[in-house]
Amino acid sequence: MFPNKKYSRRANPLTSYQFSRLHTFECVARHLSFSLAAEELSITPSAVSHRINLLEKELGFLLFQRFHRRITLTPDGERMQWALNHSFDALTQEILDIKNRELTGSLTIYSHPSLVQCLLIPRIGDFIALHPTIHLNILTGQENINLANRGVDLAMYFGRPPSDKQLDEIFMRESMVPICTEKYAKTHNLYNAPGNLADCTLLHDRYNSGEDEWQIWSQHFDLGLDTDAKSMEFDRSDLAVLAATQHLGVAMGRLNLVQDWIKSGELIIPFTDMILPCEHSYFMSTLSGRQWPKIIAFKEWMMKITPLV
Repeated sequence: MFPNKKYSRRANPLTSYQFSRLHTFECVARHLSFSLAAEELSITPSAVSHRINLLEKELGFLLFQRFHRRITLTPDGERMQWALNHSFDALTQEILDIKNRELTGSLTIYSHPSLVQCLLIPRIGDFIALHPTIHLNILTGQENINLANRGVDLAMYFGRPPSDKQLDEIFMRESMVPICTEKYAKTHNLYNAPGNLADCTLLHDRYNSGEDEWQIWSQHFDLGLDTDAKSMEFDRSDLAVLAATQHLGVAMGRLNLVQDWIKSGELIIPFTDMILPCEHSYFMSTLSGRQWPKIIAFKEWMMKITPLV
């Protein structure tokens, strides 16, 4: 057991021999166990204890309190653990910066599923052709995430930029208008007759914007439409659009996301003079300290293919 005595506090500089012992200290501090640290380091527990003893003597203060079956960090040990973790984080960031100076390597993009399916996937081949040495990882989810904690380089959202520590840039405006199949429009006599929506099934996206887009649109055009009377709800806008392609009702389409269906004729706009600009916009989020060339290249590409109109 470690002798219960105090070391004199000497201002000794850190030597090169102590760095390997600091690694041992980091393992013990993380596990709060000599045996688990020994297992990770592939050495014996007694060798771990010996290294810690030497480090404490060289530093001039205790790092751990030893008890019969457990150890705890001393206040000085907690400070050392914090300093090491802080240093490792800074070193990791420097390594990432060095490795990402060129237009090569992995680029991880996160976005809401609707944006990936309707906006990104149909066009991403162009970016791959321009930058064949960049390996894309595309992740999807419904929540707004912490980029640093998730290992994401760039995220794309629809909504209001949060204006926090991330760098948020709007890359495209949006408008919304009801869409359906030509068959559905004829069956319900919708052409230039928005009042007939009262007899239709309204397909709602209840998640992405956080607001009822059908209600906003109806109120703007003073229709007095009961948007919940006959409806079907989804948690993704692309699913509402997909339901519309199957003649299940009328979806509130975001023009930039549904343009391919409109161009192909699979969906139509029965009220061409009732297009409403959205309050929300599409924006990209990146960490301000990670403006690497491959991230900048992707942002510039997005700006070119999705003008701010």
